[in-house]
Amino acid sequence: MILDSFDKIVNQKGSGTNLILGIVVAIVGIGIGILMESDLVLYLSLIAGLALIISSFLIIIRQYERAIILRLGRFKRQIGPGIQARIPFGDNVLVVDIRERVSEFKAERMLTKDNVPVTIDAILRYRILEARSKDAILNVQNFNEMIKQVSQTTLRNNIGSALFQDILSKREEINHVVKKIISEEAISWGIEVTGVEIRQVIIPQELESAMSMQAQAEREKNARITFGESEVQVAKRFEEASKVYADNPVAYALRQSNMLYESIKVQGNTIVMIPSETINSMGFGNLATTIAYLENTRRAVSKQQQQQQQEQQKTPQKLTKSASTGSSS
Repeated sequence: MILDSFDKIVNQKGSGTNLILGIVVAIVGIGIGILMESDLVLYLSLIAGLALIISSFLIIIRQYERAIILRLGRFKRQIGPGIQARIPFGDNVLVVDIRERVSEFKAERMLTKDNVPVTIDAILRYRILEARSKDAILNVQNFNEMIKQVSQTTLRNNIGSALFQDILSKREEINHVVKKIISEEAISWGIEVTGVEIRQVIIPQELESAMSMQAQAEREKNARITFGESEVQVAKRFEEASKVYADNPVAYALRQSNMLYESIKVQGNTIVMIPSETINSMGFGNLATTIAYLENTRRAVSKQQQQQQQEQQKTPQKLTKSASTGSSS
């Protein structure tokens, strides 16, 4: 019931039902009290009848409502919230809700400026101005339906003159334009438009699939461009490194040795086939050179082991000297 009354233009109040009912209750109660010779029934009937008669001259307007009084069909005054007086049968009180409202509207299967079929789902927020409630009641028959139709027509006109990409990327601008046009129309009805928002842009499934493929192709193109740019940068670094190795063959041989070591380390126990040209460039092309390299390696290992043994022998001697020094003191 609350939602139904909210959607109505106005809620009419002001009939003389309470007045008639109060008179009937008072007369019937007095008659019954006299017949039964009961003062209690007589007094209760009089109280109930008077309460109904008094209530027919009063009306309660809620805080979120505003009302106007039509006396004998002509506008008399606008009234605010609280207890207000009225004349039964003569006054008709029309009440309107001034709270902010939300209305949904659509522009279905519209063609944009570049001939793209779209369906726009939007919402409209509006409210009745407190000082101009009279205009919303008297100047338009159904302001809810009126503002909905105006909003839908305005949105269709703006969609038809805009490009599809602008609809997707410039929603705020479209919302502002539509709101401005609707506000100019609604102000004469005493209505303030507080906001217009495009919630969803729906396109056919075939067009959505094509746009998805286009976006995927664009991302793949960007990835290929980025990969190509990285290859250029790597090639420039290799060019700089080649200049260093060209002037220093030893550094080049060490680099090859390191690359061979890294590949063997990664492969584990896998046998790696190395071309003879690579062996020759590293200085291991003949047997004598290889034997000399291995002999030098063995000598370096033996020398390192002797140094470790000498350090181990020096450690007990240092401990013995420190112990003898302590005993003599």
